[in-house]
Amino acid sequence: MITDAFASRASTSTASTLHAQHGALLAVGLDSDVTVTGPGGARVRARVLVVPPDVAHAVACPGPSLGILYDPEVVPHVAAYARRRAGAFAVEGRLGARLGEALLAHRASLGRADVLDGLAREAAAWLAREAGARAPDGRVARVLEALRDPTADPRLAVPPRVSPAHLRALFARDVGLPIRTFRLWRRLLAALSALSTLARVDATSAAHAAGFADLAHFSRTCRRMLGYSPTALRSRLLRT
Repeated sequence: MITDAFASRASTSTASTLHAQHGALLAVGLDSDVTVTGPGGARVRARVLVVPPDVAHAVACPGPSLGILYDPEVVPHVAAYARRRAGAFAVEGRLGARLGEALLAHRASLGRADVLDGLAREAAAWLAREAGARAPDGRVARVLEALRDPTADPRLAVPPRVSPAHLRALFARDVGLPIRTFRLWRRLLAALSALSTLARVDATSAAHAAGFADLAHFSRTCRRMLGYSPTALRSRLLRT
């Protein structure tokens, strides 16, 4: 399922390709550990893992698992927690046990959207107690709000007397991505949301509605940012 704050999915097994998404990933394995592999082959393996936004990685789990991808701008405290380290790391101790136990308690109902929603919000609340986050610059916040519409022109939200170069620097500092890449991320989420919730929408229609030039561009972006093709996500990961 996809909401404005997060995307969550339960799967019987996971094996993504190398990718980097603009979202803080919380991955929990039910019966087996989750393994995150970086570009150089370094691996982190644990029952509960966090991956910071914009970090290249591949995710694998041989058994059932839950993945929750939090929007860094809507749920900044989760991103702040994930950014405590440069790469993926295990969530251990009391917090890790609590997250794992919550998932196991609801494993029979992970196909229900309301259960996924509740687990994502509960996990975010627990992580909120572990980290703080700095609000973005007000000028950046205006551009972020405009880009909630994936087809919007961010130039219309630029405040007066702010040069494009200065705004780009502020945006990259506070968000961690160039404006153009963030806009592409928002388009990807909009297209995937349409695919996962509207049964009659095909991938080409979803791509065009979200502002992609064509299906090929949508597919390349999906693989690069999420590690799966749109078809794989629709059939295996986003269906609840």
